[in-house]
Amino acid sequence: MPDTVAIRAQLPAVTAQAYFNTGTFGPLPAPAVEAMAAYTDEAFRGGRIGDVRYARQAGIEQAAREALARMVGAPADQIALAHCTSDGLNLVVGGIDWAEGDEVLIGDYEHPGLTVPLDVMGRRRGIVTRVVPITEAPDPAQAIADALTPRTRLVALSHVIWTTGRVMPIARMAEAVRAHGALFLVDAAQGPGCIPVSVPELGCDFYTISGQKWLCGPSGTGGLWVRPDAVERIHPAFPGYPTMEKTPDGPRMWPGARRLEPGTVTHTALVGLTAAIEWREGLGVEAGHADAMRLAGHLRERLAAEVPRARVAEVDHGSPFVAFETERLTAVEVVRRLEARDVVVRSLPRTELTRVSVGPWNDASDVDRLITALVAL
Repeated sequence: MPDTVAIRAQLPAVTAQAYFNTGTFGPLPAPAVEAMAAYTDEAFRGGRIGDVRYARQAGIEQAAREALARMVGAPADQIALAHCTSDGLNLVVGGIDWAEGDEVLIGDYEHPGLTVPLDVMGRRRGIVTRVVPITEAPDPAQAIADALTPRTRLVALSHVIWTTGRVMPIARMAEAVRAHGALFLVDAAQGPGCIPVSVPELGCDFYTISGQKWLCGPSGTGGLWVRPDAVERIHPAFPGYPTMEKTPDGPRMWPGARRLEPGTVTHTALVGLTAAIEWREGLGVEAGHADAMRLAGHLRERLAAEVPRARVAEVDHGSPFVAFETERLTAVEVVRRLEARDVVVRSLPRTELTRVSVGPWNDASDVDRLITALVAL
């Protein structure tokens, strides 16, 4: 079981307040901050380029790919670095050679990071996006299978629904999608670090990774996992210098996922991301998940017992999210009033749900502060 006291000692943000918003931004651990400060200081004093430093930058990029790859159980050559989850979604949506009338199936509560690129592509190329109600469906995998049509080119949806925290049965969905011949893109902004992930077992073609949420890395970091046999099925959406391998015969497209990278990710941020992931690995990612799940269950019980006006969203396959709504206050009001009491949560668009993200750095005292504040409201 993780040593919560030792974990919290590395995260000043979670002791200054009851921090329950990792689903938006994870708390920065001391090792990540120290690594970024050291790298920035070195660049400031010694300069940012030269043969040795150029080689080091390549090493920093590779270390970040390897760290992200470990978090999804895949080889590093299947990872493209990106600046955020939305980058990964855009790389796929912008890389498909669309024809007018091609169809995309999405879930009913997808993030704008996915819906906006699809809307733009609809206007540019005439693709059609169809929404499949899966958030509360009894069998989301069957709902997707039933919705597939001869025109379906892509299925794109979340692994963990960002509103309620329900975990989608991606592996079962992938069976139907791949049998149909369509591509399967998974928005995993709430994936690695939130729940255990092994992409080879999921069966999808593309899987995004967020650096700044559950991995506790800095902003401007993330990645895209690409199934090897799917690399040739899309084009680089941002072709340029980073997408090319430098050879004695001149530049050529990288053979694997690197050909899709959208540009140089800040090396300072990559140093911080790698340090944050290594820190999380040192804690034990699966043990931390189990600890967070136990505390989330404890919070659910206390909400039901002590805050009668709070209605908790129930899900069949859950994550360390607890989402609830109240009778007399909007979610926006709840968030603002809780923050005034040093309890950080978030409201969710198009719902009256308040979302609590429980991490392995939270403890029973955080739950006490949240419950006490809610009762006071």
